[in-house]
Amino acid sequence: MYACLYLPGTPNGMPKQRLVALAREFSPEVEHTSADTVVFSITPLRAILGPPYQIASEISRRGYERDLNAHLAIAANADTAILLARQFAGVRLVASGEEASQLANLPLESLFAHDVPVDPTLLDILHQWGLKTCGDLAALPEAGVRERLGLAGVYLRNLALGHINRPLRIESQEAEYEEQLELEHPLDRLEPLFFLFGRALGDLCGRLRSQSQAARILDARLVLDGKPEYQCRLEFPVPLSDSRTMLKLLQLHLERHSPEARVMGFKLRIEPVVPRRMQNGLFLPPIPQPDKLQVTLARIAGLVGEGNVGTPQLLDTFRPDAFRLTTLNGSCFEQKPDDSRRQILRLSMRIFRPPVAAHVQVMDFVPRRIVAGDVKGRVVEWSGPWKTSGEWWSSHAWTREEWDVELDDGALYRIYRDVPASLWYVHGVYD
Repeated sequence: MYACLYLPGTPNGMPKQRLVALAREFSPEVEHTSADTVVFSITPLRAILGPPYQIASEISRRGYERDLNAHLAIAANADTAILLARQFAGVRLVASGEEASQLANLPLESLFAHDVPVDPTLLDILHQWGLKTCGDLAALPEAGVRERLGLAGVYLRNLALGHINRPLRIESQEAEYEEQLELEHPLDRLEPLFFLFGRALGDLCGRLRSQSQAARILDARLVLDGKPEYQCRLEFPVPLSDSRTMLKLLQLHLERHSPEARVMGFKLRIEPVVPRRMQNGLFLPPIPQPDKLQVTLARIAGLVGEGNVGTPQLLDTFRPDAFRLTTLNGSCFEQKPDDSRRQILRLSMRIFRPPVAAHVQVMDFVPRRIVAGDVKGRVVEWSGPWKTSGEWWSSHAWTREEWDVELDDGALYRIYRDVPASLWYVHGVYD
C-alpha cells in the first residue's frame, strides 16, 4: 500500500520540505515525485495503526497539526495514488482491484501530467481517436494498442488501469562517514584508546562496504585535557575498506607522534572514494597485498624515519640521480600495457651507490689508467667527455665531466670528474 500527499499550488522551497517531513513521520521510504507531491509506503503501518482508513485518519490528523491542506490518496500502487491525489481533494482510499474503476473518469491529460516516460505527442493521437478519459483508453484491446503505439501505448493503458507496479524512486542520501565519542574519564594510555578506535573504524568500514566505497583519507581529532586539539591525517596510497589495516596504520602513527596530554574524546572521519579493482595475470609473479604493504612501510618508517621510506620521484633537474622519496603511489599496483620500446635490446648499466672514489691517471686530457678498489686497469678505449652542470644560482651548484671507458680486462665503465672538487668517481658498470 502507498500513500500520496499532494499540496496544490506549492512552489519550490519550504512547503515541499513540510510535505517530506510529514511523510517521514510515517515511513523512511519517501519518493519526492515533484515539488508538490510525495508518495511513501505504508504497508508496515498496518501492523501498528490498523487498516488503511485508520492510517489515513492519522495522516490527516498530523497534516492538520502542521497546517497542511493537502490531498491524500491511498492505493495498492504508487502511480494510482499519485493520479488520484492530484485529481481529488480530501481523502481518497482505493481497495486492491478497484483501481480501474476509480481512474476511469479521469481525463487523459492527467496521465501526461504525471511523470511518465512517454512522448507527450501521444496525447494528440489519442484525442484524434476520440478518447477522452482513462476509461476510454483502458477499454481498448492491448494487442491493438501495441501494434499502433508500441510499448509507450501499452504503458499508458496499464497506467489507466492502475496496473503499474514499480518501486519507489528514493533519492539516495549522501552517507556521512564520521564517528565521535566523548569519554567519561580521560585516558592516559594508548591501548584502551585503540580499542575504541577499532570499534569506531569497524562501524565506518561497514558503512563504506554497504555503499561500495573505500577510504582514501582518514582524519583523526583527539580532544586533549588542557591542550590544543590533536590532529592527524592519514592518506592511503590505495583505497582501503579493512578496519584492521586502518587501525594498525593509525596505531603506528600515534606511537611515533603521541598526544601531549590525556585524551578526553575523539572524532574519526573518512573521505570515501571508489575502490580500485585489479585483475592479476595468470603468468605474472604475485605482488604484495596493498594493505599489508602499507602496514609494513609504516613499521619501517618508525625505525628509519618517515622521510626515508616511500616511492622515489625524479626531480626536475639535470643533476644525475636527483630524486626524493614520496608517499607510495597506488599506480604501482596497476597492470600497465606492454610497451613496444621494452622489446628493444638496450645496453644496461648497474650504478654504484654511492659512487666509488677513484684515482685516475690522465694523459693528454684523457684518462689512461684507473684504480678504484676492485676496479683497476688500463684504459684501451674511451668516449667523452660529456660536460654537464646545473643549479649555478644556488649553493648546490655542480659541474661534472663524464666518460665511458673500456679497461684492458674487457669491462666497460662510466666514470666522471667532479670539476669543483677535482675528484674522480666510478659511476657504474655496463652489463
